Amino acid sequence: MSEAYFNKVRESAVSDVVAAFKGGRNETLNKAAYSIGRHAHLGATVIELAITDLHTAAKSIGLDDIEIKATIGSGFKRGGENPKILENSDNEPYTPSEFDRLVGRLAQSEMLVRDEETRQDKIKKAREVWDRAVPISRENKDAIRPALLYLNSRSLRASTATNIARFSPNVYDGPAIIFPALNEMGEVQGVQSVLLTVDGKKRIHNGISKYSRGVIAGNVMRIGDEHDGAAIIMAEGPEDALSVHQATKDHVEAAIVCTFGKAGMQTYNVPRASDVTICADPDLDVEKCADVLRGDGSTSVSVVRFDSLGVENVKDANDYLKEAGEEKLRQALAGAKSVEQVKQETMEAERQWPTPYDPVDPASIPKRRWIYANHYIRSNVSVLASAGGVGKTSMQTVEALAIVTGKPLLEERVVEPCNVWLINLEDPMEEMQRRMAAAMIHYEIKADEVRGKLFLDAGRDLQIIFAKQSRDGLDVDDELRDYMANKIRENNIGLVIVDPWVGANYINENDNMAMNAAVASVRRIADETDCAFVLTHHIRKGNGDDATVDSVRGAGSLIGAARAARVINKVSQEDALKLGVSESEALGIFRIDDGKANLAPPAEKALYRRMLGVQLPNEEYVGVAVPFKMPDLFDGVTTKDARKVQQLSAEAEKNENPYRQSMQAKNWIGVAVAEVLDLDLEKRHEKAKAKAIVKQWIDSDVLRLDQYLSKRHGREVPVVIAGTIITREEAGL
Repeated sequence: MSEAYFNKVRESAVSDVVAAFKGGRNETLNKAAYSIGRHAHLGATVIELAITDLHTAAKSIGLDDIEIKATIGSGFKRGGENPKILENSDNEPYTPSEFDRLVGRLAQSEMLVRDEETRQDKIKKAREVWDRAVPISRENKDAIRPALLYLNSRSLRASTATNIARFSPNVYDGPAIIFPALNEMGEVQGVQSVLLTVDGKKRIHNGISKYSRGVIAGNVMRIGDEHDGAAIIMAEGPEDALSVHQATKDHVEAAIVCTFGKAGMQTYNVPRASDVTICADPDLDVEKCADVLRGDGSTSVSVVRFDSLGVENVKDANDYLKEAGEEKLRQALAGAKSVEQVKQETMEAERQWPTPYDPVDPASIPKRRWIYANHYIRSNVSVLASAGGVGKTSMQTVEALAIVTGKPLLEERVVEPCNVWLINLEDPMEEMQRRMAAAMIHYEIKADEVRGKLFLDAGRDLQIIFAKQSRDGLDVDDELRDYMANKIRENNIGLVIVDPWVGANYINENDNMAMNAAVASVRRIADETDCAFVLTHHIRKGNGDDATVDSVRGAGSLIGAARAARVINKVSQEDALKLGVSESEALGIFRIDDGKANLAPPAEKALYRRMLGVQLPNEEYVGVAVPFKMPDLFDGVTTKDARKVQQLSAEAEKNENPYRQSMQAKNWIGVAVAEVLDLDLEKRHEKAKAKAIVKQWIDSDVLRLDQYLSKRHGREVPVVIAGTIITREEAGL
């Protein structure tokens, strides 16, 4: 039982690591190692295998060997110090010395690095960072300029952060503003650093703009004194806490507590009989928080939901300070409502229905504003899904050229020519330039035809991140959304292509709530700018079956939000030959299927494209997507031909040697078809054509299946004979 239980734990831990999103990979690996360490005594015989699985999973998501070993070592140690005890299990947890020997053995095998750092060591390092930092004050304004600029951008004065925050000129190769996490005695236990540029804007390092040192969990940034019966105002983030402090000092007697995220707010222990006001972000579960904060029932809890105060683009206390000012923020805090009232008002705001319908004149309803065929439509999001290396990026490159020039390069209608912004987060700019140049050469498009109409940004280091998840929850980048909307309007862009969508987010793509929020940000840009968006995504690996919209990787909410979706499937060389494609053209073919078309009828037939090698002046060949039509197997086949095959079949039957159904037989019915149509059965695509024609003629009773007693085989064998006879008149004779 114990080992079976451990194996389930191992499978779950490995699955979590494989699905980890960029920006949360180390944290996920740490938690997985913690889980393995906590259950190590249940799987003693397979512990090395479990650690090996974690290594494999971590490497698959891009972590390097050094950080993998260090992260596993840290998590595994903490897990072993907090073992899981199962009832009815004979496996006793390791003693400290036994577990230490296990860690030593794993470290000697280079499966992990010993985490020698104790809790006190971590706290000590955090205090060293804090002690080295410069206090924020007017007297230090030249030394702390990036922090002052950052505070000013949040409508916060330097005096507000004095004796609360500090500044460091060098945290991960640049300046940062630092906030302390304090215990109940007011001692620094950890620090959170917001990375800054020299001009006071947030800076990204390894995909993250905030870094923590020491022990944050269970500690808070505290402004003022907490005591039994006191008023306490709680906020998730340091900037929100400073905003409340700036608005309330000298006006309201209250302690202000920053919990560094939702998790801290939902676990914080307030003094008895306190009067607590929660500054709630839109995604905070206020009921859950209130239940914890009420404790023994002596504490009262009120809530301010800043997103419901009627001011646009506001979701927290700092947003409200910037948009409405200090006086309005004080009024909002004074008007905090009970949790029950907030719950009722939220429900009523979300449910303002039913709405009476007043019929409109149908003639007044405008047409849907398609840009390209029935694929891309203004104010909406479309999805293109494909496996890697098939041709999706090349196809979208050609589609972008078609839309900016108004030319049907892929033989699909350009309904409205417009400017296009192509964003590629997967390939370097140099590679995209190759693809664009090759496509323009093949389709004979001149530079003046695209200049000022086509916009191209590419590169793996390009930072366009709509949403990201962390231990503090989901963060949607409103600044990026506003920036993109402004640039789309400035450049009169009608279509934006984001390839791939997974590169534009640091979220768990299987999380429907996170995916909804990320896509909602894009949809908002589309609504505000009247622009169409295309999100290019990957499909899951199948078992050889063709991909459909159900094969699109991750949460189903992505497809649910799309108004049109297409799926690309590669056509193998073997399948192409079976469909009658010549050997010279059978490579590089792919099929595009309508997976979902909410605003238009699905295409009657699948579209095909083929990758064609185009030579650049540097003599390199680059693949370009071109239109491709599957051969019509009945092209050139007449009723007269069908009658001739019937005659050959009848003659063979009369000679007691009817044509066989089996393709392996020397006198296969396809031989007769090949004779009449002058096909070479040694060529695979021509043999495939004969096979397809036979099948169609059997289905339509031109030919008919029968049984014939074979003297050679001593049994009945399936044969093909003439079906309903075609007359001379029907054959045009």
